[in-house]
Amino acid sequence: MKKLFGLLLTTSFLVSPASAEVLKAVNINGTQRLENTTIMSYLNLRNGQNITLSDLDTATKTLFATGLFSDVDVRMRNGTLLINVEENPIVHDVYFEGNDKLDDDVLKTEIMLKPRTVYTQSKAQNDADRLLDVYKRNGRFGATVTPKIIKRDQNRVDVVFEIDEGAKTLVQKINFIGNERYSSDDLKDVMITKENAWYRFFTSTDTYDPDRLNYDQEMLRRFYLKHGYVDFEIKNAVAELLPDKSGFVLTIEIEEGPKYRFAQPEIRVSLPEYMSKNKTDLTDCFEFEEGETFNSELVDKTIENLTDEFSDAGYAFAEVTPEFFKDEKNKTVRVVFKIKEGSKVFVNKINIHGNSRTQDKVIRREFRIKEGDAFNAAKLRRSRQKVEDLDYFDKVDFKTVPVYGDPSKTDIDVQVSEKSTGAFNVGVGWSSYDGLLFEVGVVERNILGTGNIVNVNAMISQRETQYIAGVTNPYFMDLPLLAGVELFKTTRDNSDYSSYSYDSIGGSIRFGWNYTDRLRQTVRYTLRQDDVTDIDDDASVYIKQQEGDTLVSMIGQELAYDRRDSRINPTEGYYLSLGTDFAGLGGDTKFIRVNVTGIQYFPLTDDVVLSVRGDAGEVWGIGGRDVRINNRYFLGDASLRGFEYGGVGARDRYTDDSLGGNWYATASTELVFPVGLPRELGIKGKVFSDAGFIGKPDGYDAAMMEYENTLRVSVGTGILWQSPMGMINLDFAVPVMKETGDKTQVFRLNFGKGF
Repeated sequence: MKKLFGLLLTTSFLVSPASAEVLKAVNINGTQRLENTTIMSYLNLRNGQNITLSDLDTATKTLFATGLFSDVDVRMRNGTLLINVEENPIVHDVYFEGNDKLDDDVLKTEIMLKPRTVYTQSKAQNDADRLLDVYKRNGRFGATVTPKIIKRDQNRVDVVFEIDEGAKTLVQKINFIGNERYSSDDLKDVMITKENAWYRFFTSTDTYDPDRLNYDQEMLRRFYLKHGYVDFEIKNAVAELLPDKSGFVLTIEIEEGPKYRFAQPEIRVSLPEYMSKNKTDLTDCFEFEEGETFNSELVDKTIENLTDEFSDAGYAFAEVTPEFFKDEKNKTVRVVFKIKEGSKVFVNKINIHGNSRTQDKVIRREFRIKEGDAFNAAKLRRSRQKVEDLDYFDKVDFKTVPVYGDPSKTDIDVQVSEKSTGAFNVGVGWSSYDGLLFEVGVVERNILGTGNIVNVNAMISQRETQYIAGVTNPYFMDLPLLAGVELFKTTRDNSDYSSYSYDSIGGSIRFGWNYTDRLRQTVRYTLRQDDVTDIDDDASVYIKQQEGDTLVSMIGQELAYDRRDSRINPTEGYYLSLGTDFAGLGGDTKFIRVNVTGIQYFPLTDDVVLSVRGDAGEVWGIGGRDVRINNRYFLGDASLRGFEYGGVGARDRYTDDSLGGNWYATASTELVFPVGLPRELGIKGKVFSDAGFIGKPDGYDAAMMEYENTLRVSVGTGILWQSPMGMINLDFAVPVMKETGDKTQVFRLNFGKGF
């Protein structure tokens, strides 16, 4: 600036405002790469023009603004325009020194200086600042970046960024203030940011990222709105760097507010033509019912249903707007869906950026709005949620950009930030029946960016060894159709209760699709080789008859309806499923099997949940064939606490071997409640009661078998602990209704999978 100011003072003596000079010639000095015509092309000056001080000032600023010059001197002398320039050097190459944690290829994508571009000091400093931001996003807030140059011939330079990466700055602690309804552990599960732990060496979620923290706040807001807390508010979110710079402590202050339920919803349509022609019951579009806990996601799905309904009826621009009316006294929210004709705007282009790995189509198929469709804000919100639910990206940002010159069109720009989608899982566990178990597995949820899931898993316990490998395509043939293939091998030692071992090897294919967001259909085909082997010499004759291998060729299906508020930690709602199998498409085994399950959750308070569950199943041999022992039902352990696995049902009168049954029915009631310990420990108590029947096996002979078709009942208490090693389930159960010969099990412990 001083140089430019001095230049202006100098030129003020050469060209006075009162008397301009006529431009007769131009003399340019100092160029090395640029042609004189190139320099003059930037200036709006020509021969014969009267040149004033203002013209010289403008010319100087114009040449500096090109970024091509480090120095510019423009003046008039005796009708000659004198231009002296010093060109900025050209970048020959860019190097990084000291970067061990981030590859050169990653850093190069972040900088503006490239080979054959013009070098300026300001550009180098801006690039250094960008690199610092990259290191901060990777949790290295102590990093330093210093740009330097190495001069080469022909006014070229090499740019070297000297990097000190510093130690990784991790999130050491996440604190919540004001959370009463949900424990800190519950809220931490909602967040992408995680606390530093030794087992998180495969992920970067425990590094501090301000953008990620902002996204976590949005995730917390959605979580509370999904569970009925309409007044939820984040009062403050602070990240404090520890004095020794070893990590951050995040403190999030929230105000939960009371829990609300849905009042009777209402639809108001301002489209007279539609109302006169259509008699459709629009209440079928509702995804919620009066009395259910308020859930913002169900409101969004209802908007989408209504939008689709009107679109199908020819109203492509119908606009569905929800209005919310809170009743603070009764803690209800009445949602009024107002439907009117919206502005006629179409989607021009959908542009996706940042997906260096994930294929475009994997993202686009989650959109509920396509290029050429009528623009709809509700569908756009739903599209964003669907992309976020893929869990492939740290951040997802949607923006609408008007098309210049055409107000009837808009572009949608999508910016994503990829994250790791692979996981290596190692787990240990122990159960009263299987004993010590060890499990190891690898899963990639987005193999080669295709959205396909590949998993390989091995589990070894004292009684069972299992190997599974599978591939799942959630959009088979680019349709909303899940397709999967799985190979498996299982070896099971059943000698403790039935004096034999069981081997199975085979594979299955399955297809699944949704009729609605809550109703899902799955069909499958399984081909496996079963082998009943290692039968004890003193085993039951009914088991010795089963010895040998058989080929099972089976088709099956499952229809499931899910109205739970959460699949992982449900507190209200219900789940119903119906499964059927038919074995007999070739093979040696022929049977039909039907299974039904139903479970209902009742939130008695915010922390106390009552659940009622019922299960039943029956299998029939067809073609005069008996059902083999490995296809029968065995009752006990998890299915009927208080009894051993196979501890209830028909037994050989002389060998005491459990023979299973061709049908069963169980019912369970369980109450889960806090135990007074700090909520962040994740420990809850429970009391329960189980009841069940099991039927006779094929070939029943009262002279050889002991069987009582009576109800068995147990009661018990236990502990649930969401521990760092996974869920630990401890049960103490006592049979209160049993028969002579039943095998009981008072203590039951399961834990595993998850470090």
